[in-house]
Amino acid sequence: MLSRYTLSLLTTQQFQRAATTICALEYLRLEEDPVIPGGPFSIGLWVGGGTTPNKYAEAHEMFRQQREAARPKDVFILDRCPWCGTQIMPTAKSPDIGDYGVRTTETSFRFLCPRSDCHFHERLPVAVVDEHLYADPPTFVLGTVDKFARLAWEPDAGRLFGGECLPPSLVIQDELHLLTGPLGTTAGLYEAAVLELCSWSEARGPKVVASTATIRRASEQIRGLYGRDVQLFPSAGLDAHYSYFAEPDHTVPGRKYVGVMAQGHTAGRATAVTAAAMLHAPMELHEEHRDDYWTLVAYHHSMRELGRTRTAAGDEIPAHLRGLGSPGRRRELTERQVEELSSNLDRSEQPKLLDRLELSCEDPDSVSMVVCTNMLSVGVDVKRLALMLMLGQPKATAEYIQASSRVGRHGVPGLVVTFLNATRSRDRSHYETFGTFHQALYQHVEPTSVTPWSIPSRRRALHAALVILVRHGLGLSADDQAGDVLHHAGELAEAASRLVRCAAKADPSAAGEVRADLDGLRRAWLDAAEQARQAGKRLYYKPAGKAQESLLKNFDRPGGMWEAQHSMRSVDRECQVIVKGAGE
Repeated sequence: MLSRYTLSLLTTQQFQRAATTICALEYLRLEEDPVIPGGPFSIGLWVGGGTTPNKYAEAHEMFRQQREAARPKDVFILDRCPWCGTQIMPTAKSPDIGDYGVRTTETSFRFLCPRSDCHFHERLPVAVVDEHLYADPPTFVLGTVDKFARLAWEPDAGRLFGGECLPPSLVIQDELHLLTGPLGTTAGLYEAAVLELCSWSEARGPKVVASTATIRRASEQIRGLYGRDVQLFPSAGLDAHYSYFAEPDHTVPGRKYVGVMAQGHTAGRATAVTAAAMLHAPMELHEEHRDDYWTLVAYHHSMRELGRTRTAAGDEIPAHLRGLGSPGRRRELTERQVEELSSNLDRSEQPKLLDRLELSCEDPDSVSMVVCTNMLSVGVDVKRLALMLMLGQPKATAEYIQASSRVGRHGVPGLVVTFLNATRSRDRSHYETFGTFHQALYQHVEPTSVTPWSIPSRRRALHAALVILVRHGLGLSADDQAGDVLHHAGELAEAASRLVRCAAKADPSAAGEVRADLDGLRRAWLDAAEQARQAGKRLYYKPAGKAQESLLKNFDRPGGMWEAQHSMRSVDRECQVIVKGAGE
């Protein structure tokens, strides 16, 4: 099974949750009277090198550094045993290797539970190192969509899609609404190659399950991404509010949205005053309800605005708090109580912050205010959060719904205060229609757009999709086997035809142009292989030195024939802009 997410924080969270399920399956399989027969169950995390190590040697060096550190970090993402909850890394440096739940060498890596009486004390069925995943493909792979761009570059990555093991029969795509725009367009083209790999030796491809709560024109997006018809589950019933699978629960409180727009004040000062009032409000509540609204979530749409709020939280907001309430009922806001959840936060610190957000207000390590970006809007589920300050109206209604739904999720009424800037016409418009807009919130969700077979998208990644099929479908996976297509010209043509058929299903009007582009790519590839053969050289997939010819190259770098991406988010070129004065 293959499950993919668009954000690394959500991927790692789901990985830790799914690891518990895999351990349970493996426990049942290893029982004396096994409930589940068959081979071992395992789970693997396939993400970028900034989150997990790609090679055994890198993992070995990282573990050596943590053994020497005074306070070891959870650099391998798995912070506790999925089965019993024991910490994988000790809280302080320990001379006893038994206190560490990781074992590494230059050629191996494994997790284990440090607790001796745990069922998985010898080995946890969990893998996070790329080389480990390729050598022993797990039954359940979780990854980010960006990682699949590496299929064109990695010689062993194709083992996850067949070969010695069965290819994935189920593909899960979470948060489908995030696969839109440039990311969705690029992902759709790579998706054609991935699905073809999964069905290379099978009559039928894998089943694809895509989940989302905020989407419009889903059928068009599904066809653009996967070239398939969509079946909605659960299907609509006779009544819009009642179906066989779900119905409204009127006993559970929801969320209240409040709009604030400060006329005649600067946005910075008005934000600080609003945040201070919201931080002080729990002090006026009875103690049994105070913790529900103790932590204020300040949601931002840009890092620049987040920086302003973070600065205000260290000076202006505490100053306003000192003027609120009577003596003895005033609230303090210290630097320790303010945390940031954004891309600035180190990956190993993210799980620790989420754990701190679960702490009640009576705990000295509790968080009073968390300033965040859209990292919070996808997948973060902290039960006690119920108070949010939304700074500005998000560009997309789907983001507004997803972000505001992070509070008031577990029986506590949520309060979302949307601060709208009076100097922005769009914010003013939303303030003037605040009531009617929120009465039909889901009606305003914008349709998504993906065009993977458009001309710019084909120029960017069509050659990479062809390389993926040839490299991992035909078995020419070694770095120096790009020139061997001279002996597999027929198979090369068939790989191109597979992509043409994918284009015809997703966008029939572009199928002819896709075929013409692929014919040109095939001829260029065969010509490059023939020229390398005549020169007595091998044609490599990626650069292997000045003396060798290569098929792929990095963007804006010399050597190689085709520019290929390492990540699906790297879809725009960078250029230097020089602004000259009138007299220059």
